[in-house]
Amino acid sequence: MFPLIDIYEDGHVHTRLCNHAIGEMEEYVEYAVQRGLARIVFLEHLETEIAYQPPSWLGEEEFAFYFQEGARLQERFQGVIDIQLGVELGFNPAATATIRKRLARYPFARIGVSCHFYRHGDTHLNLLSRRRQSLDQLAAIGPDLVITTYLQTLIEAVGSVPCNVLCHLDAVLRHLPGIRFNEEHIRLINQLLDAMQGHGVALEINTSGFDYRGEAFPTSWIVTAALQRGIRLHAGSDAHRPSEVGCHFERLPELLNTLRP
Repeated sequence: MFPLIDIYEDGHVHTRLCNHAIGEMEEYVEYAVQRGLARIVFLEHLETEIAYQPPSWLGEEEFAFYFQEGARLQERFQGVIDIQLGVELGFNPAATATIRKRLARYPFARIGVSCHFYRHGDTHLNLLSRRRQSLDQLAAIGPDLVITTYLQTLIEAVGSVPCNVLCHLDAVLRHLPGIRFNEEHIRLINQLLDAMQGHGVALEINTSGFDYRGEAFPTSWIVTAALQRGIRLHAGSDAHRPSEVGCHFERLPELLNTLRP
């Protein structure tokens, strides 16, 4: 029986460069080595034309340092661990052309796609933030509408920009209590999975969910639906501090074997 996921690769790691994590790139690599990982993939944040403060993504100077430091670490740890420099692309449907140009500017080894912001008038609200101001405004707009827009945005992203993996699919409004998917949301999730299958986009099993809600992102029925379509799975810790690299990966084989079609 073949493994459904590689637990010796952490495909989703952030650093202090994104402005909401801590730790240097080298600290994350060192911790990955300690945990016995074979590969670490930095997936730093790229957002385009988002009106939100403070910024929770990299600017041009940070990306320049990212690749400079990444090259140094790849040389230093050659033969010890494979280090890849990728990006977590926050898709903004109002900036598709600019996003494509920015992606073409950098030699990203992996492009993860996600959606972190909801446009509200002339500003954007953070869909994954625990900040009370954002949560209150999103609750006032209506969670059902917000989730519908989020899923529609991801469907558009998969068909509009180059990407390898879709990140934390059902983490939207993770800090707003009582969130449930309705029939329209379920229909859109299945449409999204169909689009991923058609474009060869993998699904991330994001283990940060174990700490947020006791199970990984996405929830089990979504993973089962992905496996039924033959969609590949990637493990990602979504680490925002070095000690989180590879966190909870040991739980994945047993979990996924229970979901195997």
